[in-house]
Amino acid sequence: MKKGIAEVPGVKCGVGFGGIKKTIHPTNKPDTLLITFDEPSTFVAVFTQNEVKAAPIKVSQQIKGKISGIVANSGNANACTGDEGIQNALTMIQLAKEYSKTKGQFLVASTGVIGEPLPMDRIEKGIKEAAKNLGEAVSIQPAEAIMTTDTFPKVAFEEGKGYVIGGIAKGAGMIDPSMATMLSFIATDAQIPEDLLKTALKEAVEVSFNAITVDGDMSTNDCVFLVATGKSNVEINKDNFSEFKRKLTNLLKSLAYQIVKDGEGATKVARIRIKNAVNREQAKKIARKIALSPLVKTAIFGCDPNWGRIIAAAGAAQAGFKEEKAELKIGQYLLFKNGKKSNYNEEKVWKYMKDNEEIVIELHLNQGTEEFEYLTCDFSYDYIKINAEYRT
Repeated sequence: MKKGIAEVPGVKCGVGFGGIKKTIHPTNKPDTLLITFDEPSTFVAVFTQNEVKAAPIKVSQQIKGKISGIVANSGNANACTGDEGIQNALTMIQLAKEYSKTKGQFLVASTGVIGEPLPMDRIEKGIKEAAKNLGEAVSIQPAEAIMTTDTFPKVAFEEGKGYVIGGIAKGAGMIDPSMATMLSFIATDAQIPEDLLKTALKEAVEVSFNAITVDGDMSTNDCVFLVATGKSNVEINKDNFSEFKRKLTNLLKSLAYQIVKDGEGATKVARIRIKNAVNREQAKKIARKIALSPLVKTAIFGCDPNWGRIIAAAGAAQAGFKEEKAELKIGQYLLFKNGKKSNYNEEKVWKYMKDNEEIVIELHLNQGTEEFEYLTCDFSYDYIKINAEYRT
């Protein structure tokens, strides 16, 4: 059995079906998630940096202190819905508290179509059902309730020394970080102060959710919630903080990889590795530019070792790239060195790209010692089809 947030001591999950998104073909897939904690718990969060923020983001950003639960829905983003949207997000919280008989504060999150008011009768139906089976949704079930165009649920679990961390995420499109571009809920049973929890999340997000892209579009609803139930006897302090942060980073990287792998219409994951950079900022800027390039992404789909597109993208980052110093590899094959094409067998590179679902693109800048890795996926015909028909 795959483990996720439901397997963290002190956490109970329930899922419900409200029929929030009306579709042509009838469905009974869960679209409501309710999470409660045995006791009010410490939490930290990061939110989208999009200047257009959905109502649940605005409401959750105001929550301070400890929380007792999370309520979320899929099928409707409750974004660009004005004052009505804010009131509906607050009503979701109130319904979650009433039906779960839980006192204290709740965070709220939504994902789905932008611009449509929440159908509150169906929202209430979903929350009521989720509260009724609270504690029964385990493994991948909580993740399934927040899926939209996802083709599989994203879960991850890490075990530390005397504590665990479990998480879920959703995301397949509108993935380009300035935070994280998706929903992700994570919990640990470790006892950890809020300041250390905040530091751990910020640093882990930077090399995981903030180092992925699917399509270059930033969502209005992105949020990551990290909760510490304190159910274990392990206290995180300066002596064991590095291990906790490493475990959290591993978990977020796993969820981030799953999101890219499930990118809308994607057939391949590409690791863009920049090495020997002047500093980390230069490495990340160049990696991100390559990862975002539609020309690079379509070349990956076509298994075309078009190194010119990669080198051009690196220069377009305007981060001090020097072509005469750079070396570019796809897999083990050296394609570019000393400012010009290397002597390589194009058929072998094509075969490597065709036979592997994960492609490694490694660019050595030879200007310093820093490095950074970005994850992206290819652009296929299906990406157009999925997004052209998303609302209808």
